Amino acid sequence: MNASILKSALFCCLLMQSSVALGQAVTLQDLLEKKEQWPTYAADGKKFQFEGRFEGRSANTIKISKFDITCNLPSNGTFPDGIVSGQRIELIGRFLSENGKLSFVVSRILIKDTDIDRLRSRIKDIPADQPEKLLNLAAEYQEAAEFYDDSALKAEITAVRTDSLSRLRKMARGDVAKLRELLQQSKSLGVKPELIQTLQFEAIFAAAKVSGADVNALVEEIKNSCDGWDRLVPPIPEQLRLAFAKDAVTTFIESQEADRRGLHRLLYKSLRLRQIQMMVKPDGSNGLESSRLVRAEFGDDDPLAADFEEREVQYRLTQLATLSRADLKSLAELLRRLNRARQVPDVVSDWLRAQERKFGTSDLAGLLRTADEYLFVADLLQSAEFQRQGVELLKQAWTSASEASPTDADQIAARLKSLGWERLNNSWMTNAQMNSLPRDDVQLAIREGRVVRGMSVEQVVQTLGQPSKISRIASRKSVCELWSYDAEGSAGMVIRFRRSLIDETTSSIVEDVSRINARRIQ
Repeated sequence: MNASILKSALFCCLLMQSSVALGQAVTLQDLLEKKEQWPTYAADGKKFQFEGRFEGRSANTIKISKFDITCNLPSNGTFPDGIVSGQRIELIGRFLSENGKLSFVVSRILIKDTDIDRLRSRIKDIPADQPEKLLNLAAEYQEAAEFYDDSALKAEITAVRTDSLSRLRKMARGDVAKLRELLQQSKSLGVKPELIQTLQFEAIFAAAKVSGADVNALVEEIKNSCDGWDRLVPPIPEQLRLAFAKDAVTTFIESQEADRRGLHRLLYKSLRLRQIQMMVKPDGSNGLESSRLVRAEFGDDDPLAADFEEREVQYRLTQLATLSRADLKSLAELLRRLNRARQVPDVVSDWLRAQERKFGTSDLAGLLRTADEYLFVADLLQSAEFQRQGVELLKQAWTSASEASPTDADQIAARLKSLGWERLNNSWMTNAQMNSLPRDDVQLAIREGRVVRGMSVEQVVQTLGQPSKISRIASRKSVCELWSYDAEGSAGMVIRFRRSLIDETTSSIVEDVSRINARRIQ
């Protein structure tokens, strides 16, 4: 209250009766609750002493907020000017009933400050190092703010509480339990949202630093209470990232809403990455899975993703001998993705040597299995050298099976043929070599089911079987045989053999092959 008002109030009090018995002290709220008894109080002449808010005056009456009857001033008193609406007034008086109308006759009056002025004045008396007392003081005025629905007083109380909790927050820095206690208080007291956000952020940040922190619980807390934790766009500025790394809490306090959302994202990321790290097995065997989680949430450029992948690479290299084909293929792809493609051939060679030691090459089964592994790798890397080695192993397998297991030998030969190799004249030849042979090559003709000049009787029988008819013509120097073969169609075949009678060591050799009309042979 200013000096002039105080002077007027004191002057007013001096003009009033000097010896007025004090009435029963009650609150205005209590008096209103007993409104139905006011007529009784008027009849009894009982005095009351209560405090209310000044609302206005008219002549010798004043109006008190929430008190719906007029208050009559004493005739020998004066009421000072300059009293503002909402200013506190302490009244002593009694109820009066005239002609069925109630009023309150004031015998003494004391003018005081407004609630806001009184609150501010009392704040000055509280030591700076005892901010918790501000909360108690604000609580004293909360009832009045609610009773009068005073938005200005409510805002003042909120400001006092915010200031108190802000100071307490600074004093509790690093104390997780105290910060969480302040956070709960701030929520129940309805302080400014910015302070609640700060307490929430700092409580999580501090808890994350504690040894053995429950990272999973903190991640969930961020999701439930920190807007922007899942923010993907726009990208967080590099300057904000650097400030977060240097002093996250101070940066948060000084930031506006948009940057606070970005800081929530950075806090979430720091904890989520720790959570993922906790999921990685000590041997790194699930590093690739962990890397996928990092890349899915935070992009391909996060260095931790590459670190997880490297750990799995190292694990797989230690397990190289036991890798399946699918695992080897996955490892090769991973090395390429990590820009380590030059390492792939050496890794594959080590794997092949391990397979060769595992399956061996001393028996047919080992040769076949090892050959398959070489051919798989040849296809994987598009390697002519690995295919050559696989083919050589199949050739060895065919040699091993040709006597012991003809059926297996045939299957191996078919496999080699699919790879471009055929056996002719007791040797393996490529398709190109086969195509370069002359058409009258005996072995090629036998393979193709044809008869050519130079074949022996045995070779013709091997190719076409026994003839349907044999004719002989002899001379002094040689014997000529004509072998006739009937055909199902319109043509047959006549093969002419000749054997020398002079050299008894010679055998019959095909001299000519002719196709003729089948009717001529009959």
